[in-house]
Amino acid sequence: MPYFWFSVICLIWGSSFILMKRAMECLSPVSVGAGREIGGAVVLSLLFLVLKHRPTVQRRDFWPLLGVVFLGFVWPHSLQPELVTRHGGAFVGMTVGFTPLLTILVSIPILGVWPTPRQTVGVVGALVCMLALLMDLGRQDIPMSDILLAFSVPLTYSIANSLIRLSLKHLPPLELTLVCLLAASAVLLPLSLTVKNHRTVNFDQIGTALLAVAILGVVGTGIATFLFNRLVQQQGPLFAAMTTNLIPIGAVLWGRADGEQISSTQVIALIGILAMVTYVQFGAAKPVELELIPGE
Repeated sequence: MPYFWFSVICLIWGSSFILMKRAMECLSPVSVGAGREIGGAVVLSLLFLVLKHRPTVQRRDFWPLLGVVFLGFVWPHSLQPELVTRHGGAFVGMTVGFTPLLTILVSIPILGVWPTPRQTVGVVGALVCMLALLMDLGRQDIPMSDILLAFSVPLTYSIANSLIRLSLKHLPPLELTLVCLLAASAVLLPLSLTVKNHRTVNFDQIGTALLAVAILGVVGTGIATFLFNRLVQQQGPLFAAMTTNLIPIGAVLWGRADGEQISSTQVIALIGILAMVTYVQFGAAKPVELELIPGE
């Protein structure tokens, strides 16, 4: 089952960038982020109530949760839509693909975990392919400030994933994700009401924009993040972070369908990334105990 959910997450997040682009036709980046958090919080709240879970979060979890909320939700979800609008989903998807490499580097000081030789070969191999992709995309006129901002996202994701593994492993994935989404909503919703949208709003596309945000929130943020956090807790941050090596495939394909340029170099690099992920993940999943619904 870990491989199945791994594939589901890749499919969902690989389609997120085209949804961000559609949402940004009418909304500000902060509004898109707020919509994502609220939509995800609503669907997970309903699931939490249906399953009759009891809250287990404790006072000692406050600071790790605060770090995960800002690094894993508030910052990337309010920044990515703006970068997607400026430079396309393919570029942003490429930078997110650096998460596994940064997870290895971050896990050493935070978790004291060193990668296995197989993981190192796979991640470095995927990095080489990602660099080929970025060099090809680098022919676009992208300011260095935007490149640095884009690379800040995989860095914050890596730190958040390691914090979950270090200090929040005891929290049920559903509760962990729900608490993070509620807290992020409390931050981004007020900001979305005060931050002015500097773009001209295309009111003809308002329905499409709202639908895109709804899908981003319910599926891309709520369901997919819950599944991802469960993978982090059960299989470790590197296993889960390898999903981001496959996200560029969906980002580039959707970008091409939306008129963005895709070259033979990008196709070859994406095939290489897929090969490296297969090499690292094959046989890497650990068996997990079945989780019973409370009351059963």
